[in-house]
Amino acid sequence: MLYALMKRKVLITVLVLIFLFITWLIFYTSQDEMDQTWPEFLVKVILYPFQKSMDYVSGFFIDTGQTIASLSVLNRENHRLQEEVLDLQMELTQLRQLREENERLREALKFAKTAPFSLEPAGIIARNPSHWSDTVIINKGAKNGLAKNMPVITKDGVVGRLLNVEPYSSEVILLSDPRDGNSMSGVIERTRGLVYIYGGGRKGYCLVRPSDLDVRFEVGDVILTSESSLYFPKDLVIGVVQEIIDHGEGFEQEAVMKPVVKFSHMEILYAIKNKKSGQKIHE
Repeated sequence: MLYALMKRKVLITVLVLIFLFITWLIFYTSQDEMDQTWPEFLVKVILYPFQKSMDYVSGFFIDTGQTIASLSVLNRENHRLQEEVLDLQMELTQLRQLREENERLREALKFAKTAPFSLEPAGIIARNPSHWSDTVIINKGAKNGLAKNMPVITKDGVVGRLLNVEPYSSEVILLSDPRDGNSMSGVIERTRGLVYIYGGGRKGYCLVRPSDLDVRFEVGDVILTSESSLYFPKDLVIGVVQEIIDHGEGFEQEAVMKPVVKFSHMEILYAIKNKKSGQKIHE
């Protein structure tokens, strides 16, 4: 108990002396003197580390605040630039699509002018998603001079024919549609043997049967429209034989044909209205 009391008195005495010393230093250094006194020097030496620390801490917080403000500005600027990049990418995509569409239209116009038929270009506006039929809807119809059973082609080959014609649109039945009655005649380019093409079988393909037992297929044979075709002008490319189904000696062959036109990639179709000499396509 006595020791604690003495320790408290010593602490109070030291604090009082420190207070008196600081008071004397303030009074002494407040005199108007040009030369630095040793008490002033001592005070500066004692206070320098504290001043330095305070300066560092204040500078750190100032720099940190400025950095945070700069990051906020950079973040907003980055967000704005990202939006501009997205806008530019969309514009570039639109320009690329317009250029590609312009090129397709230019090719379509060139093909329509050079073909030996009177053609009506048309765009696809709908597709039938059914597994039981293969049809597409085009944006041309009776008002454009189209009629039922007119042949439909692309610059690559035969697509099908017009099944239903409305005033401003038409339904095109594709070669591969499996419905009864969707057939046409053709010839093997290699031998000029007469064949008949039917929709059905493998999805997107056609079956080809010979007109008699003397007509034989080979894989890779190109099938063309025949002169005896009811609707199609002769020698238009229809497809290529992919597989031969042989039922044995004395029986006719069958062939699996892949149309040359990629139906899933079609964009512009052409309805053959008549030959340029004036002969109309049969209805």
